[in-house]
Amino acid sequence: MKKNTFARFVGALLNGMARVAPGPAGRLTFFLFGLPKRRKLKHKEAEFLAKADLQYEQIGNNRIAVYHWGNSGPVALLAHGWESNAGRWRKVAMGLLKAGFQVMAVDAPAHGRSSGRHFTMIRYAEVLRTILWEHGAVDVLIGHSVGGAACVWAMGQADPPLRPKRAVILASFASIQYIMDNGRQLIGGSEGLLKAIDDHIEHISGKRIAEYDLTVAAQKLADVQALLIHDRGDRVTHFAESEKLHAAWPGARFWATEGFGHGLTAPEVVDAVLAFAQGKDLMAIRL
Repeated sequence: MKKNTFARFVGALLNGMARVAPGPAGRLTFFLFGLPKRRKLKHKEAEFLAKADLQYEQIGNNRIAVYHWGNSGPVALLAHGWESNAGRWRKVAMGLLKAGFQVMAVDAPAHGRSSGRHFTMIRYAEVLRTILWEHGAVDVLIGHSVGGAACVWAMGQADPPLRPKRAVILASFASIQYIMDNGRQLIGGSEGLLKAIDDHIEHISGKRIAEYDLTVAAQKLADVQALLIHDRGDRVTHFAESEKLHAAWPGARFWATEGFGHGLTAPEVVDAVLAFAQGKDLMAIRL
């Protein structure tokens, strides 16, 4: 059975379940939406991570893998995206080290070497917020995709003195509603099923889906110098999502790329991230 066909089949079952048992249907769908696959490390990623000082921190219900390179200088904290791991930052991290930074990177809950099976952006944001609180002065926070969204939410929840001076957010979305709408479209979810998920999220967190709006968090971050990067041809997260974040974030810079896709690993992007992290004139890299 093809992936899309299977997703629709599961969606039909969940829709039927939502009509007769909305509570269990909401819980099950919420669980299924947060099940990432652990991607095998590429050889170069494994080599890079092997050079780190790896420590594990218990944050909430998860044992989180935290990697650390360098012993002095300003601190950069890196947060990867969905079904990725800290190894994806190899080129950025090496550039930051050469520029005199210490580098920290995490494996998100249910990713890489961190524990857990279930993932949510809010749980990831709590990991980042905890690290900001425990480790003190983080100068630069860099996040990709859902890692970028978690960075924005974490900064919005952190006390201003704990926020980084700069943040680079790559290919992020602007709300949990966007993710839920995409998931609903994939499985052909009904209005009743969406309401059941919304009710479950409110039950466990005290907030409805609509309240997890990253643009509201971004409005409070005028004290954080931000660079948002998003490719116009991104097939995973729509370009308009970063436009919304940019419009809400006071003083944020925005670079719309062409042809770099969702991953944004091109050398030009790495150079821009490194330049911004060091506080260099962005006009020099033609943003």
